[in-house]
Amino acid sequence: MASKVVRSRAPAAAAPLATALRGLGFTDYEARAYAALAARQPATAYEIAIQAGLPRANVYSALRALEAKGAIQPVTENPVRYVPVNPEQFFRGIQRSTSGLCEDVMREMKRAARDDGGNSYVSVLRGEAEVRLRLKEMIEAAREHVWLKGTVTLIAPHARELAAAARRGVTVRLIVFGRAVPGLKPHRRIQVIPHEGDGELHGPPSDALLTATVDGSSMLIASFTDSVRASFARDYPVIYVIETLLLHEIYLAEIHTAFGPQLEARFGRQLSGLRRKYRPRGRGRPVIEGSEPG
Repeated sequence: MASKVVRSRAPAAAAPLATALRGLGFTDYEARAYAALAARQPATAYEIAIQAGLPRANVYSALRALEAKGAIQPVTENPVRYVPVNPEQFFRGIQRSTSGLCEDVMREMKRAARDDGGNSYVSVLRGEAEVRLRLKEMIEAAREHVWLKGTVTLIAPHARELAAAARRGVTVRLIVFGRAVPGLKPHRRIQVIPHEGDGELHGPPSDALLTATVDGSSMLIASFTDSVRASFARDYPVIYVIETLLLHEIYLAEIHTAFGPQLEARFGRQLSGLRRKYRPRGRGRPVIEGSEPG
């Protein structure tokens, strides 16, 4: 009677290694064969099949693929036994190659973004970590200008990136509810502009909104309420509207600085007369029909 071949299961220690190898692009059979060989070397194809719990036919093709990758090498003949190539040498090579490929991809993506005039979109970001990361990336990519509007506490987490942008020649203009941004030292390329001349909050939603534009090429509007979310755009018409809004905020702050007393006398504190007249319903203060600025 023919004896029954009992296949052993791969040792538990091989599972994490095989998982990591699959993450590097190894096939399942390649990963399991390599992990088995790492646990028992040198080894024949038959011994690797037993160790890995794989069909022998599949092991032969997996070993040929691993040898072609430069991951293993034969060390004996009749029977052929294999050992892993120096792991540090082999995986350092993969690391260098992968890093170089990633650099190539990023460079080509940036080039494509510059060349493709149709590269326009609007996306939604959710969660403070995602919103903060996107704003950080925007500031770090800036080459000409960064404009931000928000409370000093919402802007403060980006003080380091803003300072670095100014040092590399980027003009930074901050329209703030408040006076000074914590952690941000004065710099000739950083202009802190108190909102409407006094930097006083008008209440919700101003205390939870952060608006940013960079180089006329991207914009972000974030709401820091219980559920933090933001709209991010590379769509030129949207960016144009938001940059125009921020420019008019800058104009208004300059006008307040020069004509504050006259404006308060004509329109009330914080332009309350104009706000009563023109604000739509549902935006904090009711519209008073037919009212005149006071």
